[in-house]
Amino acid sequence: MATPEAPKVKVAIIGAGLTGLLVAHGLRKNGFDVVIFERERHHGERPRDWSILIHWAMPLFTKLLSEELVASLPEALTNAHLTFDASVESISAYNGSTGELIFTNPTPGARRVSRQRLRALLLRDLQDAGVIRWDKHLAGLEEQGGEDGPVKLTFEDGETYEADYVLGADGVASKLRELLFRGDEVAKPRYSGFYFAMAVARYGDPEKIDAVMKPHPVTAIVFANDCVGGSGVMHAHPPDDKSQWTVFWVKIWRKSILVTPEDATYGQKALDFLRATTKGLAAPFQSFIDWTPDGSDTYINEMRVWASRPFDNRGGRVTLAGDAAHAMLPYRGQGFQHAILDATKYLDALLQIRDAGANRRDVFAAYDKDMVERGEKAVNQSLKEAELSMDLETVGQMTMVKKGHGPEA
Repeated sequence: MATPEAPKVKVAIIGAGLTGLLVAHGLRKNGFDVVIFERERHHGERPRDWSILIHWAMPLFTKLLSEELVASLPEALTNAHLTFDASVESISAYNGSTGELIFTNPTPGARRVSRQRLRALLLRDLQDAGVIRWDKHLAGLEEQGGEDGPVKLTFEDGETYEADYVLGADGVASKLRELLFRGDEVAKPRYSGFYFAMAVARYGDPEKIDAVMKPHPVTAIVFANDCVGGSGVMHAHPPDDKSQWTVFWVKIWRKSILVTPEDATYGQKALDFLRATTKGLAAPFQSFIDWTPDGSDTYINEMRVWASRPFDNRGGRVTLAGDAAHAMLPYRGQGFQHAILDATKYLDALLQIRDAGANRRDVFAAYDKDMVERGEKAVNQSLKEAELSMDLETVGQMTMVKKGHGPEA
């Protein structure tokens, strides 16, 4: 008589952002039973887009995905038509007062992606397989059946779901994190005191696209007194008609210097506010703002952070990853790299338990210890980088300048 197969390990992921989707792909690739609960009603509910650089974590990123998805990654790139040599796989930064180059950091193997298009790519196979459950707002978390029982999730619509493991990948304002800390205030993110603004524009002029790409073919950073910015191509499509390409520019500044009016956080009023308050940058960077047409997608928000700290992981059954575990500012592009590393280490932890018979409590004690220590350091470093970036006299002290964009800093 054949021995019946052991039931698959069931993993529930809260959040269908990039971190949750990456974890789901890695788990499904390795034979786990996965379901994702997402509070949005559908993929397009929040259309805001931004660009993300995948750099030192790229080898881990591709390992989590199927060969077919890796081959489709160019669909998500901001500009897939470049020759990816050392000059492209780098980051250049300029003095916003003089236009002079300050430094160029190598980022070998890096690719810049559209967050929305990467998410759509990662959703594709998971939606077809019925993995995503939309419009699910987490309400409760309860252990069932003692130390070795499942975890019961309760949602606002009354649905319940039992899983062997639960991962919170539901972003900076994580509901699962709140439940893990049993409602303690320490689970809430705090405002950083720094604004982030981004506009996505179609200039309709190939020469202006060339001007955006001249400082750097992917993304250029510009440091000025009281602010830091960046610019680059957002979507190089169609490849033979630059008049249709879109570009992006961003600006970060200290709230104590300039407060954004409450009615100017998105849309035309946000663009008008940024135009009125961003003057005198060296060429060509000032032009990127001045050329932005009315009606361009524009957003401003005060960034929030949450520095990792220890929590009760319910006997190794519930933990966190990505922004839910360590929400940081975008300096040195570390947030998504650490999220990819979290996804990799989470998969490795479950494989140790399932395939090697490792002790669940020990394995996830180690996962959480690494995640908390690594995340706390990265969050605090991002805040320090922000402070130093606001003054041209202190830019040279930034980790970005002294040690680059790698994982060790």
